[in-house]
Amino acid sequence: RRAWTFTDLLKYVHDVEGIERIRFATSHPRYFTHRLIKACSELPKICEFFHIPFQSGDNDILREMKRGYTHQRYRTIIDTIRHFMPDASISGDAIVGFPGETEEQFERTVQLVRDIGFDRVNTAAYSPRPNTPAAEWENQIADIIKADRLNRLNRV
Repeated sequence: RRAWTFTDLLKYVHDVEGIERIRFATSHPRYFTHRLIKACSELPKICEFFHIPFQSGDNDILREMKRGYTHQRYRTIIDTIRHFMPDASISGDAIVGFPGETEEQFERTVQLVRDIGFDRVNTAAYSPRPNTPAAEWENQIADIIKADRLNRLNRV
């Protein structure tokens, strides 16, 4: 473990006089540890709100995105949060229409959203970004398909 981690920083800030509430935004699943979750449950100034982007419910798409985690790992993070803080609010981010995404892969994202029962999900259709490998791939998804998938996910 590193000498100083985000968990250590939260503990330090928690003890600062005059700070009454601590809320942090967007935690990458790759760095969301059991130690961090446990600390959040033990530090009363930390708000029980977690925004953890998942991007996709399909492991192949997550690998192509180079996210560094699987949907199983993501689910474990959520399960651990709910174990320690059953009333915690959980939100996430999803991208539909990543290059090469099949209907079956999209449906895995829909299933993950259903299974988790998020309080909120920010959704977006994939759009190519300059200087990113995926922007140059030949297997781009048609805008009409991305729009349809986005509408269907938003109805969940």
